[in-house]
Amino acid sequence: MKKLLVALFLGIFIWGTNGCGYHRYHAIEIPFGMKTLVLDTEDPYGPLAMTLHEALQLHNIHVIKRKRKNIKISSIRLQKEEISRNALSIFSDGKTSEYSITMTIFIQMIIPHKGIYPITSTVSRSFFDHPYAPLAKDTEQSIIISDMRMQAVENLIHQFLKTYYTANHTTIKLHDS
Repeated sequence: MKKLLVALFLGIFIWGTNGCGYHRYHAIEIPFGMKTLVLDTEDPYGPLAMTLHEALQLHNIHVIKRKRKNIKISSIRLQKEEISRNALSIFSDGKTSEYSITMTIFIQMIIPHKGIYPITSTVSRSFFDHPYAPLAKDTEQSIIISDMRMQAVENLIHQFLKTYYTANHTTIKLHDS
């Protein structure tokens, strides 16, 4: 009876975690060639570079500075971050009541002897505009943008792990031999 209850509880637990969309993203295996990366950016202390650097460290990826141009280590080149706002709904007096904020981050992953791979991550959120609380509105918007940046960076990390795996496990046959 005890084994049946344990099996039933374990089955419900597994069904519940899979059914609600819970996934353990931090339990991914980092390939050996990705354990050390170079982070190329024009603004090393900007919010995007700092968020990416912290996320890489959380995934146990060591980030180094490029001292010479001929280092044969994979690198990530931050290109740009775009944030756009679109009106979703309008009050009766013509003021916007709800926005859709979209953040798109463009990077390039450079894998030595394999190539340059462009990677893009896009995250969208809705934001309610409070016309009588401008200070709270600005603070709330900056928190939302910071949260979106963290989500986009996590998405980028998963994308360039897939890109690294694909680049190292595919071969292109140029000639019939």
